[in-house]
This record gives sequence, structure tokens and C-alpha cells, in this order.
Amino acid sequence: TGAVGEELFRVLEEQDFQDIDFSMLLFTSGTTGKPVGAFKTKENLELEVRGFMKIIEHYKPKKVIATVPFIHIYGILTAIILPYLSEMDLFFKKHFLPHDLLESIEPNSVVVTTPVYIKSLLRLEETKDLSEVVFVSSTAPLDASSAKEFIKKFNTNLIQLFGSTETGGIAYKEQNDDLWKPLRDVNLTINENNLLKINSPFVSKLVFENGLKNTNGEIQSFDYVAFEGERFKIIGRDSQIFKVDGKRFSTLQVEEILESMSSVKKAFVIVKYNKGELKDESLEVFLESSQKISLKEINRVLREKIGNIKFPIKLKIVAKIPTTAIGKKIIPFYWNYLISFQKLVLK
Repeated sequence: TGAVGEELFRVLEEQDFQDIDFSMLLFTSGTTGKPVGAFKTKENLELEVRGFMKIIEHYKPKKVIATVPFIHIYGILTAIILPYLSEMDLFFKKHFLPHDLLESIEPNSVVVTTPVYIKSLLRLEETKDLSEVVFVSSTAPLDASSAKEFIKKFNTNLIQLFGSTETGGIAYKEQNDDLWKPLRDVNLTINENNLLKINSPFVSKLVFENGLKNTNGEIQSFDYVAFEGERFKIIGRDSQIFKVDGKRFSTLQVEEILESMSSVKKAFVIVKYNKGELKDESLEVFLESSQKISLKEINRVLREKIGNIKFPIKLKIVAKIPTTAIGKKIIPFYWNYLISFQKLVLK
């Protein structure tokens, strides 16, 4: 959209795709920079789905219920190609309400969804025995407490997927696992900065970023990870990392801490780098809440959990933190969302 979109389409019109082997050209969301085009071959897509089918086969699935759109790689893989290759029925509705979704779920279903829907189901007063159902969640992190509560409330099964448009699937975890397990045929290493590098048959061999680039089946991500044997923990993306007393913390950790407060419905935290200012790093915190929350209170909660943050925090209380169709949080740009704004330089 806007200038970036116009520039992208202008460049694409000049590009010759005649000699490129691909089935789909999908673009990243651009949340961490300009959108990157990932050329997906039939082999990329089919190998990834067949690998995932091995993971869920012991649940004896007969039906896919999808709450995700088909315009995203996650939706394409799990809500289109998965039912097609496995010859399962697909049930899709443009707008699932939590009650609708719960009523639609039958035994031996695979529910392809996101953390937004899982948290919405948790808010329902009613429950249901879903022990013969497996939920698949991706597109955004699901905090450990919500995952544990969801599994217990519905007596069900949960698989979380980690991946990206250009890399394809990277890893998964089941039930209450803290650590991610690489998908079959995915080779993972880290560079000198502990950033994850992915080599797999799911990686796009060609990407479009100001022209065509050959990846040779390997992509360097901006995800900080910590390996424990063959499994790993995701610390956060490079753009989401800040340091307190020499230790790295992720904005996702901060969001989880803030969302544990009873007065906070949703939190969105961004690291800002302010060149030329005395304090060159700051946190911008958006809280979805109908109550007044002070910076002093936020500072106290964060200090208890991660230590004293010695740079500015800008706190904005908003009526709503919007999300994309696949559940990713968006900065509330519109002033009508804004309830209050506070700024504090912590010393």
C-alpha cells in the first residue's frame, strides 16, 4: 500500500519471470522492513505439507476447520493444500465467532487457527470435551499460560508452528512444550550473534528484494534463539530485543508480563532507537485498557520481573490495539484509539 506498494509494483512490471520455476509468489507483511517476495515451488509447498501430515497423523484427522484467510502462507499450506493432499473435508467461514467455532468442532478435526481465536475461546464460559481434536496455531506467539489453560479447559491437543513466508515451516511444539523442535529435514544453526539460520527444502530458492536473489536454500533470520540440545527457545526478533544489565529481553516477554495485569486486555511493545538523543533507546508501550494505568505502576511490574529499565518508556493507553486478519498486532496510528499518553525517563 502507499508509496512502498507503488514502487513494488513498478519494479515487478519491469521484471521478466519467464524462466523462473515457481507456483506462487507470496510477499512478506513488511512489518520488519520492506515486503520481500518469496517464490514458492510446488516442491516447497508439497514437501512442507506432507511433513506436517506426519506430525498430525496419529490424531486420525478427517476434517480441517480453518479460521485463517487463504492469502497468507499459513492459510495456503494448512487450509488449502493440507485438506487437498490428505483428501480431508474443509470447513471455512469468513468470520467465525467463538461460539460458532466451538459448535462447529467435531471429533477428529484439525482446527487451523491463531492465538487470537484460542484466547477468545478461553473467554467463553462454556466448555466442551475436545480430546479427539487437534488445534494448530501460528502467525503470532501464544503465551505459555494461555496454552496451558486452553489445553486444560477443553481437554484438547495443541500444536504451535514457527516459520515465515520465505523460510516456510521451521519448527513446532506440542502441548505445553517450552522448546521448539525443528521440522523434519530442517537444518538449523546460529551465527556469531545467536541469530537463527535456516536451511531446508521449504526455503524459497529465489526471493524478490529490489531484484531477484538466490538463497541457495538457506536464509539468515533475525530471530535470537538459545539451543538446549536439538531444541531451542525463541528469545525474540532482532528488532524486538533490548538489554537490561547486559541481559537480552524481548518485547514479547514484556507484553506477556503486562497482559498478566488484570487491568490490561492487550499489550503491544516496540523498541525505538533515537539517534542523537541522550537516551538512544526507548520502549513504546501500547496498552488496551478501559482503566487508568500509571507509568509508575508499569515500571514497578517490569522491575519485579526483569529489572530496572534505564531508558525512557512512552506509555499510551488505547481503546483498542488492532490486529491483522491473521492476528498480528498493529500500531494504533489513529488518534481516536488514544485515551491517554504518558512519558517517563527512568534513571
